[in-house]
Amino acid sequence: MTDPLAYSPSPAATGSDPFPDQEQAPVWSVEIIAPPGLETALAEELRHLTGEPISDRPFGASADLPVEAVYRVLADSLIAGRVYLPVARGPASQADELYDLADSVDWTVHLAATDSLSITATGGNEALRHTGFIATRVKDAVVDQLRAATGQRPDIDSETPGLRLHCHVSGNGQASLAIELSNGSLHRRGYRVDGGEAPLRENLAAGLLWRARWPQVASLGGGLFDPMCGSGTFLVEAALSLWGMPAAMRQRRLGSPAWKGHVPTARDAILEDAPRGWLDNPPARGSLTMVGQDRDPLQLAAAHANIESAGLGEAIELIHADSFRSPCPSELKAVDTGLLISNVPFGQRIDASQDQAEWTALCSRWVEGLPGWYWGILRAAESELTWPLRFEKRVMVLHGGVEVEFLRGQFSEKSLRRPAGPHALAGRLIEQGRRGEYDAADFANRLAKNWKQRKSLIKQGDNALRIYDADLPDFKLAVDWYRTEDNQTWLDIQEYQAPKQIDPQKARTRLAAATAIAVDTLGVDPECVVVRQRARQSGRQQYGRLGGEHIERILRERDTRLLINFTDYLDVGLFIDHRLVRDRLAELSRGKRLLNLFCYTASASVRAAVAGAQATTSVDLSNTYLDWAERNFELNGIALNGQHQLLRADVLRWLDHRPPAAERFDVIFLDPPSFSNSKSMDDTLDIQRDHPDLIAACMPHLAPGGVLVFSNNRKGFTLHPSIEKRFQIDDISRKTLPKDFARTPERRFVCEIRRP
Repeated sequence: MTDPLAYSPSPAATGSDPFPDQEQAPVWSVEIIAPPGLETALAEELRHLTGEPISDRPFGASADLPVEAVYRVLADSLIAGRVYLPVARGPASQADELYDLADSVDWTVHLAATDSLSITATGGNEALRHTGFIATRVKDAVVDQLRAATGQRPDIDSETPGLRLHCHVSGNGQASLAIELSNGSLHRRGYRVDGGEAPLRENLAAGLLWRARWPQVASLGGGLFDPMCGSGTFLVEAALSLWGMPAAMRQRRLGSPAWKGHVPTARDAILEDAPRGWLDNPPARGSLTMVGQDRDPLQLAAAHANIESAGLGEAIELIHADSFRSPCPSELKAVDTGLLISNVPFGQRIDASQDQAEWTALCSRWVEGLPGWYWGILRAAESELTWPLRFEKRVMVLHGGVEVEFLRGQFSEKSLRRPAGPHALAGRLIEQGRRGEYDAADFANRLAKNWKQRKSLIKQGDNALRIYDADLPDFKLAVDWYRTEDNQTWLDIQEYQAPKQIDPQKARTRLAAATAIAVDTLGVDPECVVVRQRARQSGRQQYGRLGGEHIERILRERDTRLLINFTDYLDVGLFIDHRLVRDRLAELSRGKRLLNLFCYTASASVRAAVAGAQATTSVDLSNTYLDWAERNFELNGIALNGQHQLLRADVLRWLDHRPPAAERFDVIFLDPPSFSNSKSMDDTLDIQRDHPDLIAACMPHLAPGGVLVFSNNRKGFTLHPSIEKRFQIDDISRKTLPKDFARTPERRFVCEIRRP
């Protein structure tokens, strides 16, 4: 960074005494360094602290300040990095010129020969390329002059010097010398016990809090929330900005204690005065809601240590939670306004699997849960993630030597970006379809006929039905109907991926017509429709989110509440063609132990538990679906404990262990995907090829007299003859086929397998 003294000539540039008569003119011309990008914030903070005119500079700020104001800045500024008092400026294109410039200052005015000093240097030019050499030449000049004047030379002490000097050499052959009045960098407050991972510099955090309008929010009694707080820097700095730094912390910020130019009366008056924060009338300590949250217990331990070290334990509350699952803690419900601010972990602390849609869903829940709050987010400038919220200000700063961006805004419905996810796409298709660009009379007639037939199922209490499933060759789509717990009716329209030879524009026009007809024929609110395209998925695509929307509802299946999601994934979280299979499993498992393999969102396990299963164990490889499964259990008031368990594991590997007899299961539900090549699996899975080995691997887990319910949806699947020879097979495909799926019986196979 360019040194400030290269830009602003000092009154002492000729080597004259910068404080000729302290009693008559107690004014110092100082240069104050800001974190890059926060120069304006620093100047504003200094104006507040001192009440004096402050000039913004490319490096920070400069001002002619009364000596008391300078000590106030040293003691209480949270954004300042260093404070310099320039003493000389002049040519230094060569080493000898630099020496002469340093020698032009009367150092006996500043330092006794019996004291110590340290010199730091920045910049350089063709002749003076190394900062270490620049510092050495300045040191030679100071030491030589004092030795010649007193017969003694000062010691060099880089740790606790009596006088700190700074030299900056610019590329155009100019140099500047300054007394450093701060005790090194002022970002070192002294409270940090544990920095955690990728910690923020304290003065950078303070500057961002200023830019995020924390003083204004706090003056209104607003709260503060850091949802990914790490080691707690934002939380501590926000609290210090209100109530000031402790006396010991303020004391150690003043540097160059042996400098002869200090004005002890002014210095002591400031240090003895109460610390000055960012509010003229700060709230009572602990009266504001200040909450930090993180999913990493080690990070929270670091935050706790730092908060206690700063003496702020009673003012800040820490919560161990994952913000993607718990975005708005209950502690914030009663807080009408506030500031959410966070250094969102780009690559250090958040799993790379957190994708665009997950961040969008998180921001959506912040908008819902914190209406009217302000927000500020620090994130990677080159991130592939498009930030889901519209922002009003963008500031580029340096964090750990890397350029990052700080965005700020306010939570409102208008602030959330609306990508063309399944819900937004449906709205556009309905609008296009109603323009009548495509004649879809055949589709309208078939849909109306199917709807008439399905109404009897609705009367029986079914709340999720397949209304149409590629009945006509020109309309390759599925239309699913849902009635949610809040008595809303939703349509989930899934277009099967068209062959490449089909004109995409024609396919889109046809889909638009079908969507509009479905809405009108089935009498559904156009706002309750989603449209997606189904294609073969692989790897993480099987578990990845689709778009930037988030619509969840609760569905009742028999006496069980299940969570469905209309927007985020390829499926809603419930295979509606399996509802009779779940009925059968609930019946078989009553009072018994159920093992659910490839459990997905564990709807079968929850159904069984509600029906009275003694215990359930559900196994899947996806954290996404296991989290969903946990929410399904919670919706039904079922605790996950020793009786009901969720296990994350590769089913193929998990089955390798041989359980003792007491741990075997009375019922096993085996419903694997037709094909999977997830990167987390050791091998690919092809159910037609692999089902004999998979079924055989299940049998050691089955208790005597138990039953294995095997299901899959591979079209044209056939059971291997070896299975029929070894076990007793009862094909229940037809018995468990719902009437709304009667057109496509070849797409599903279900059987019960027992030992002879």
